[in-house]
Amino acid sequence: MNRLQLLNKPAWAHFLNIEGLHDIPLPALVAADQLWDVVRKTGTVQPTPSDYALWSRSEPDDPTAWLEHLRTAFSVILPCELPNICDAMRLLPTSIPQGAVPGDVKPAAPWDPCLYRADARARKVSVHPWKLPDNWQRVLRRGVQGLPGEKAAAPAPDILLRMRDKLCQLTWSAQQAGFDSDLSAEVVDRYLTDLEARLRLRTHGIRWATMRATVEELHRFARYIGTVPDADVTYLSKRLSRYSCYEKGQDALKFHALLETGNTTLSLQDKADALLLRAVSEKNTIRRHRLRNAGAILGLYSIVPLRNADATLVLGETLLWENEKWVIDTEINKTRQYNTEHLVVPLEPEFGRYVDTVLQGDYDARHLPELRMRAMQSRDPLFVRECGKHASATYIPHLFKTFAGTSFTTTRTMLHTDQAISRGEVGTRDTMAVAHQTSPETAKKYQAKRVRQVAITRVQDTAAARRAALMPPDLLEALRKLSTDEETKE
Repeated sequence: MNRLQLLNKPAWAHFLNIEGLHDIPLPALVAADQLWDVVRKTGTVQPTPSDYALWSRSEPDDPTAWLEHLRTAFSVILPCELPNICDAMRLLPTSIPQGAVPGDVKPAAPWDPCLYRADARARKVSVHPWKLPDNWQRVLRRGVQGLPGEKAAAPAPDILLRMRDKLCQLTWSAQQAGFDSDLSAEVVDRYLTDLEARLRLRTHGIRWATMRATVEELHRFARYIGTVPDADVTYLSKRLSRYSCYEKGQDALKFHALLETGNTTLSLQDKADALLLRAVSEKNTIRRHRLRNAGAILGLYSIVPLRNADATLVLGETLLWENEKWVIDTEINKTRQYNTEHLVVPLEPEFGRYVDTVLQGDYDARHLPELRMRAMQSRDPLFVRECGKHASATYIPHLFKTFAGTSFTTTRTMLHTDQAISRGEVGTRDTMAVAHQTSPETAKKYQAKRVRQVAITRVQDTAAARRAALMPPDLLEALRKLSTDEETKE
């Protein structure tokens, strides 16, 4: 359509006498003409910045350019609307990268777990992977290819990396003691002794879960390589059993972290709501976006405690709008091998509102239905950085720890604790379903923790009641009066 055809349309009759109309570039006139069509279809009387921003997103190629053309046209024909267009431009992301969403499953590229790196940092209690024994390096490379070992299947990539790192530490301990690097009882004992000594120097001392996990990787490698003498494999098995027993008698650090902060599911919900209120009054766009994301993260993951590896929810894929509810439908990486069913959690409106808050952003609430529809088609993560940039896998755990005071891994513990105390075994079972946990040992662990907490509370309450019963009724009042008199004399 040329300039003459466009200006002959009825919508332009009111602007024909404006000076400078014919000097407006044709793309700017086209943008304004498109706006007249949208206004007529929607019946909008007074467009707001969020209206302009939403309409510009109908131009998938470049919404910002469309608003720029509109601003050029309005600078001549409707200068009073320029502030709204400027505000609308601030609502748009400046760039939306077309990269893959974090957490997508991609074919694993070939890699070498023992590759030499010239820029590697010096290590204090470990050797570099390329300094491991040659036969160990060959076995690790075999594991990367997914080939089975002599007595075990190939480990998963993340497990193989942990296994490699433990072997590097063991090799360092062996060299310090003048031993050859192998998995003999003598070398393993020396390595575990060194590791225990280092752990004792830490704030929380020895964590038996760390020791158990270390021996577990060594035992797994011994079975995978298949050439370790049976006596040494048995020794590793016995040490693994010992540390597993010690671990059961020691509360995990996440329990201590919760006790220190006093976080509960309800308190996190309160923090989430407070952050969203702060976001409403925040003037800075970047800080407002961060506060909004943080509030939604605290509110959503405190009731659906996903693991770090599963926290990235993708709109239209793992986060769906169905039957007027948001539904989380995702695989759980840790249990995928044993439980192939997806974790499916329909969110009640009280918790689905955290998703809506993020999608709505700075737009008017009346645009929420259309924003949901667009989000479902976008296949973008729910939580992105400022300007629409896709976040790394650590973004959600980092924001959670920053505003909650505890790590992201405490969400399951917190929900288990709250539900077990308030609802007993039923609460534990329900929480396991929400967290996609299947092991009976998980239930035993959290129930044991709950029994100890109830026992401690019962002992303290009984002692306080007994003390109150034995104490003369007027003794406390006399002590208070005596204390007041002493303060007066001073």
